[in-house]
Amino acid sequence: VVPGIMCINAYAGFVKMTKFCKTRVPPALRQKMEELNALPEGASDAIKQFGIEFGVEMCQKLMDGGAPVLHFYTLNLEKVVYGVMDGLGLSANASAATNEADAALQAAKGSAWARVGDIVTSNAFSGEGVVLEIDQATGNAKIEVKETKTVVDLEKGKFAKKF
Repeated sequence: VVPGIMCINAYAGFVKMTKFCKTRVPPALRQKMEELNALPEGASDAIKQFGIEFGVEMCQKLMDGGAPVLHFYTLNLEKVVYGVMDGLGLSANASAATNEADAALQAAKGSAWARVGDIVTSNAFSGEGVVLEIDQATGNAKIEVKETKTVVDLEKGKFAKKF
């Protein structure tokens, strides 16, 4: 059996995924997440740090219990996973190499995150397009349609990353 680990990265993601997966969350964990989310500033960083600490503790218990390997579902959010790996001694300072500078530039449709340079599809054009820019405030994007070399402006949710 290979345990699949989805680390805690953000309050909204925690709530969404535990509801979607119908996960039973221990009351102490839910209370801790509520407390961290209520912080006036720095909640995001505090939740990530807690995600690392909680992940290290959980993964260590799994390995001590005989798990042959661990499988991490990163969802393109590698910072906490790297922190867990560092905390377990499986890597050395990997979390320092993470770069979240473009995190605010991501736009989502479902769980398909798109960044500048990504290939996307849309019902607004045929074929594929390349994201040229994403408006931080709205998530709207300028996309160059590959086939026609024209640039279209699309609202967030009207395009999806091609995998």
